[in-house]
Amino acid sequence: MKYNPIFEPVKINPGQFVMVWIPGSDEIPMSVSHISKNSKISISVADVGETTHLMHQLKIGDQIGIRGPYGNWFTAQNGTSIVIGGGIGMASVLSIAQNLSNLKNNPEKIKIDKIICINGAKTKSELYFNQELQKILKSNDSLEICTDDGSFGFKGFTTEKLKEILNNEKSNVITVYACGPEKMLKTVFQICEDHNKIPVQLSLERMMRCGFGICGLCALEPTGLLVCQDGPIFTNEILREITDFGKIHRDFSGKTYNI
Repeated sequence: MKYNPIFEPVKINPGQFVMVWIPGSDEIPMSVSHISKNSKISISVADVGETTHLMHQLKIGDQIGIRGPYGNWFTAQNGTSIVIGGGIGMASVLSIAQNLSNLKNNPEKIKIDKIICINGAKTKSELYFNQELQKILKSNDSLEICTDDGSFGFKGFTTEKLKEILNNEKSNVITVYACGPEKMLKTVFQICEDHNKIPVQLSLERMMRCGFGICGLCALEPTGLLVCQDGPIFTNEILREITDFGKIHRDFSGKTYNI
């Protein structure tokens, strides 16, 4: 008897991640930067380590391993949406920006008033997705570009631009979605707390080997919550409880380092 396997499309939501394996190297978590209507996905890879460097050497037809999706996801909310990406962290929030834009065109359940995107990097050459964001955003939306060195756009951090926007924003209903270095996310959280506890949905990135709650490398102290299983998206209520948020980094052995 001939067996014909049937592959069902896997539903992936904005903010979820997959584990990617390259033969001869470690398996690592990767954000999904684009989700097509037929559930095909794109991942965006910065050349920053052994596994990501090997990914940059791949050619069409080379095989890799992907499992997932894992984790929870961003949830669209009414009102003004502020989407922040720091460096390659923009990959994780690109899909929620697209989702918010889609909902803005079909406001039956969620009413999106406008979308403000803040795309930041150390320098111009490290900015990603500007063209994609310009296609996603509509007439009353805006794209703010920041570089630490002032080589393009606003000279300064994304968090400085966020402060400026919140000081001028007249909307009473705001949600902030963000991904980037954890130190940046900690500042985003604190700024939003100081502005009448604006709701945030932050995508945290921690070291992980398994992706589904076994290795414990991505634990958030003292809660015992795991980024892979309970996140990667966390809201104000949980972030207030995490004492090591924005302070530490773990290596593959579990050893912690200050950041």
